[in-house]
Amino acid sequence: MIPKIGNITKDLERLQARQDRVMSLSRSVIRLAGESISNMHAKKYREVKKQLARLKKMVLELKGAEGGFEYYSMQAHQEYVEASMLYSIITTGKVPGASEMKENSVNYLLGVMDTMGELKRESFEEMRAGNIRRAKEYFTIMQKVYDATLHIRFANSVLPNFRKKQDVARIQLEGTGSELLRLSGSDKV
Repeated sequence: MIPKIGNITKDLERLQARQDRVMSLSRSVIRLAGESISNMHAKKYREVKKQLARLKKMVLELKGAEGGFEYYSMQAHQEYVEASMLYSIITTGKVPGASEMKENSVNYLLGVMDTMGELKRESFEEMRAGNIRRAKEYFTIMQKVYDATLHIRFANSVLPNFRKKQDVARIQLEGTGSELLRLSGSDKV
């Protein structure tokens, strides 16, 4: 006797459709987060505010669709954290926590590390504009974030690529600090 496979196939088709939805939403989140970061660097904050509102809704929709496919949406969550955190730092000087962003610890920490590069860029832009005080503020935030995450050591299977992102963040921090020292002509930043 041959077992009935029709229902199994239908279940798998539903799973495939959900996975496709998660992947499509993830790509859209990543794209919009990137656009919002570009607009932040261009100081188009009115547009950024609208983009972040859309991004928040898209992430909620993504969370509703994930159910077992979280692996495929990790990058999207990290990009969301990066864009939202950068906006908060630029506009308020505050670093929002994981609970404020409603993100899990892994996605939050990986997004935090990615934000370091954007803060370096903002700091350099402020240096170019002659606003050393503002550049130092970004550097100080970078330093505090790096120091707060320095003790974190987990297996790559628990916190994927975190050590590599930490190393990159350290290099970005050192580069920003060196440039600030050079510009200020002091041995203290």
